[in-house]
Amino acid sequence: MASSTVSKLALWIIVLGSTITSGCGEAPKPQQAMLPSVIVNVAHQKDIIPKTEIVGRTRASEDVVIKSQIQGQLLKRSFVEGDDVTAGDLLFEIDPAAFKAELAQQKAVLKQAVASRDVAVMNWERGRRLLPDGMISAQDMDELTSRKLTTAAGVVQAEAAVQAAELQLSYTKVYAPISGRISNAKVSTGDIITPQSEMASLVQLQPMWVSFQVPEKGLITAQQNFSKAEQREVKISDIVMRLRLPNGTMFDEVGFIDFVGNRVDAATGTLPVRATFKNDDKLMLPGLFVTLIIESPIKETALLIPQAAVQEDQQGRFVMVLNQQDEVQKRVVELGERFGVEWRVLNGLEDGERIVVEGLQKIRPGIKVNPVEQEVIPFKEDETK
Repeated sequence: MASSTVSKLALWIIVLGSTITSGCGEAPKPQQAMLPSVIVNVAHQKDIIPKTEIVGRTRASEDVVIKSQIQGQLLKRSFVEGDDVTAGDLLFEIDPAAFKAELAQQKAVLKQAVASRDVAVMNWERGRRLLPDGMISAQDMDELTSRKLTTAAGVVQAEAAVQAAELQLSYTKVYAPISGRISNAKVSTGDIITPQSEMASLVQLQPMWVSFQVPEKGLITAQQNFSKAEQREVKISDIVMRLRLPNGTMFDEVGFIDFVGNRVDAATGTLPVRATFKNDDKLMLPGLFVTLIIESPIKETALLIPQAAVQEDQQGRFVMVLNQQDEVQKRVVELGERFGVEWRVLNGLEDGERIVVEGLQKIRPGIKVNPVEQEVIPFKEDETK
């Protein structure tokens, strides 16, 4: 019992002693609040190849509507709808009976005209021999000459009629004017075809055109850049044109600009431009909406920042910048095109300034933070392709 009492007494003395010691010492200072940690990156200058993305539409380099030039009954269709045909292939046959008859008639008229001319020539030759001896009058000779000239003109007219009949007969067979892919037939066997009746359409798929519109603002910038390029002996053919297909994949071939319009459309404020792409596999068809990626032939130095640092509000896009005292400042920025995971800064930042890329939800303008440098991942050109 005595031992237990001593142990309790000793415990109370220890507790009391620690309390007295704490009471006698200085009051503990309040702990300073920990600064929020954020990941920061540095706005940096880098050589880039400017790129622009524009939506365009594919067009056949040749688009022909097959029409009849005569009237007649359709006898035959000689192609498989939707198939590829070669220039000169027979497509349609129209009943030639009426046109053969017309040709035979015109040939008969030609023979009559030739016979009349030959008689007139013989009479003129006879008169020419008799005129010096006074056997015929000058008036009779004039009539013989007139007859000769008239019949000669009749032969020429009959020959032209024969050629016209042959041409009409040739129209009974309709051939492919170009190589390409044929559409479905617009007419059926047995139909009575009239002149200018649309029978089918034919599109050339190799090469393929891509038409797009350049806004007037971008046009001026492009012209200014191209003027600089000319000073460096860079041609418009040096501009690299790449193509993103509707499913998001990149087209294998690289294109080039082959046409630039000569006036800006007043209604839309755009200039029509056309690019040409090889389409050997005939993967692209006319009418597709595609994305053109246009690469400048000139390298430029640009200020780049990570996309993760960019936020947006009613004032526009902005980033959080740290000053030398690690205090947060809001900075409105003007941005250009993207390069991989980075964004080009046109206005609002200077080279070397620190910006917050992670931890944005923990900060606000004016507070102090604990910055941690972000590990930089090298930018790869093919990230945009």
